[in-house]
Amino acid sequence: MTSVAALKAEGNTLFLAKNYLEAEKKYTAAIEASDTVDLRGLAVLHANRSACRLSLKRYLDAKVDATKATELDPNYAKAHARLATAQDQLGSPQKSKASWQNALDALPKTNLTPAEETQKTQYAAGLKAAMSANARMENTAHYIPQADPRGRGGTPFIWQGHGRMPWELAAPIVARFRTQGATRDDIRSSNFMNGINKMNQLTPIQSSPGAMGGVLGAVVDLTNGVMRDPRVMHLPDGDFISKYNKQIAFEATARRAWTDGGPEVIVREALARQRTEGWDTTRPALSITIRAWIMRAILSSGIYRQHKVAVEFYRNCLTVIKTLRDHWILESSQDRGVIFDESFVFGIQGLYLDAMMQSFDKSDVTTPQEVLEDLFKEAQDLVRDIEEALQQPRPPKTVDPGFVSSFFIYPKAKAYAMQGFYYNALALRRNANDPESGILFRKSAQQYLIAAESYPEDDEHHPCFLNVALEKMLSARTFPLRETLDVMKKIRLSVPKAKRIWERSSLGAAGVWDRCDRVASQEQELRDAITAGQFMLDACVGMEVEAEDSGST
Repeated sequence: MTSVAALKAEGNTLFLAKNYLEAEKKYTAAIEASDTVDLRGLAVLHANRSACRLSLKRYLDAKVDATKATELDPNYAKAHARLATAQDQLGSPQKSKASWQNALDALPKTNLTPAEETQKTQYAAGLKAAMSANARMENTAHYIPQADPRGRGGTPFIWQGHGRMPWELAAPIVARFRTQGATRDDIRSSNFMNGINKMNQLTPIQSSPGAMGGVLGAVVDLTNGVMRDPRVMHLPDGDFISKYNKQIAFEATARRAWTDGGPEVIVREALARQRTEGWDTTRPALSITIRAWIMRAILSSGIYRQHKVAVEFYRNCLTVIKTLRDHWILESSQDRGVIFDESFVFGIQGLYLDAMMQSFDKSDVTTPQEVLEDLFKEAQDLVRDIEEALQQPRPPKTVDPGFVSSFFIYPKAKAYAMQGFYYNALALRRNANDPESGILFRKSAQQYLIAAESYPEDDEHHPCFLNVALEKMLSARTFPLRETLDVMKKIRLSVPKAKRIWERSSLGAAGVWDRCDRVASQEQELRDAITAGQFMLDACVGMEVEAEDSGST
């Protein structure tokens, strides 16, 4: 049997070689073989494994290890620093402040070695950054209740509009279509609002200080609504965050959900709980855990602009679901629960792609190529998986077109848009005179066009993605005016239909309708130029068009 010291040394060598995955395995083996009496040695192993997981961007798992290390040895400065780093990456500067301070306090007060002096400088810088980040979060949270009700509150959420919300504007249109016998997928806020109503029923129990009484199911309703259409997410009042935090704590306690720990811990404990207690306790606990992560991602990205935090939580959701689904492949869908259904996974993957795109710094040409490649691969995989799922025979039953659109058609459309984003980012990294850039812009336009046509004309994504596609077409300079004018016409015709519902949405507040109006003017200029004989319909021209360079809203 390999000794603990040998396993640790092998792990150290692998870590220095940046082979973090194999190093993690060595540290894990060392932890399992370690003598629990040597608390300092065990703390070092957990801290080292935490460092591997930080490098692998598995921040929840890293936090678990770093926390364990600080518990084993409260005076271990590196353990506190790694915990602080994980907390920073998870968007919790209010917690990382204390951890950075603990790291500083654990260092000697005098006679520091050069290495300790370096640590002190790093930890002080970490503390300062955490304090600044926490102040920004507090300012954002303070600002939320005063957000402009017209939708210009600085977040992608739709703010309370007092009778002018998109789903309210859509109601009479939906009713008219129904009376005409047509089938139409309307915007449904019922799930989300049911969740809000259940949250409002949570109250303190007077006879039991600290205890709360309320209704279960709010978190399920909130996430069902958001996953069906993220644009349903809005803050009805300034107390939403506080109410939600209390509700998730109430439901997590009732369902014995996992409130701490990363995918590794949850997978291990969920398997054990299912074996010993069965599905009736395991299923709801996993559901609340996964849904809490989804809401954490939505709020982190939407309010605090912490898109990388959202990426982490969506990725953790997918890791837990896919790992457990492999373990329970022979179990019935009723036993496992809705979160293991392919439609639920597709919904998370669509949100995950959004967060990945938002976290990509378009202005930073030094962003590693692998970041773009990861986004592209995820998008390709999602298109393939949804197409395969749609081809599978299904038992005859009443099909909800809205459900199919929300969990199959629209996530696939997002994936096409992300591929357009990918090709555009590659084109922008090339010299403007490089012929390859024109090819990449052309590919980008084609992907955005597919995405646009996946949405009905009265959905804001239809004209928005057409507008982005138009910009790439003109940048490519390889599309004949005949095709360019056709896209311009589609934008012009769809905008009035979409604005009836989405005029006050976050995209509208960002100026998408103004840009579309300018396209209409440019279309007329081109048509006039063709009439005057300045251009032929088969000519390929370029033109400056202002559009959102994005893969989604």
